[in-house]
Amino acid sequence: MRRYSILGVSLSDHSAREAVRLAESYLHSGVLNTAACLTVQTLAQASQDERQKTLLEATDLTFCAETGILEAAGIAGAGRVREVADQIFLRLFLRRLAKRQDRVFLLGGTTGEAEALMEALVLEQDGLNIIGCRSYEEFDSSPERLMNALNGAAPQVILSRMAWPVDLELMHDGRRYLNAELWMLLSEEPFFGKTRQTVFETIRKKLFQRKVNEYNEDQTAR
Repeated sequence: MRRYSILGVSLSDHSAREAVRLAESYLHSGVLNTAACLTVQTLAQASQDERQKTLLEATDLTFCAETGILEAAGIAGAGRVREVADQIFLRLFLRRLAKRQDRVFLLGGTTGEAEALMEALVLEQDGLNIIGCRSYEEFDSSPERLMNALNGAAPQVILSRMAWPVDLELMHDGRRYLNAELWMLLSEEPFFGKTRQTVFETIRKKLFQRKVNEYNEDQTAR
C-alpha cells in the first residue's frame, strides 16, 4: 500500500491482490464498507469540491480505472500500470464473488445504465449471484426509497454505476441505513474489453497531467 496525494486529495494505492484481500475482509465486518473506482475526471471534480473530497478520502478502498492517475501521482511502476490497464483487481474480485456466491445487487442511474452494467459483468464473469438489478430513477431518485429496497433485497455487495457524485453521496449516506457489507462504485467508462487507449483518452490524460503539474507548481510557489 502506498499513500499519495493528487490535486490535494489524499488517497491510498493498493496492488490488485492487496485490494482483493481488503475487499474480502469487508465482507465479514458487520458494517457497510465503501469502495470507489477512480478516473481522472472524478478526481478532478473532487479536487474542486470540498464535500466530494471529504467523502472520497473517507472511502475505505479506492482503485484506479486509468493509468494516467498513477503517472500523474508519480507512482506508475510497470507492474501497477499493467494491473490498472487490465483491471486486474476488478476481475479477481468478481471471480471471488462468483466462487463464494455472495449476493450481489446491481444499481444504475437509469434503466439503460443498469442493464448495461449487468451485461458487462455477466460477460466478464460467469456464475455471479445477482439478486437484483435496478435503477435509481425507478425510485424517483429518492434515497429513502432506494435504501428501503436495498435492505429488502438483503445483498452482501452493491455494485453501482451512476453519474458522479450522486453515487458517491448515496454510498456514504447508505452507511447509516444499509445492512449490506460492501458498496462499490464502478466507473462510468467501459472497464472491460478495451484493447488500447483511444485518442480521446490520450488527450484527457495529457490534460489531467497538465492540471496536476500546474497544481504542484502553485503549491511549491506558496
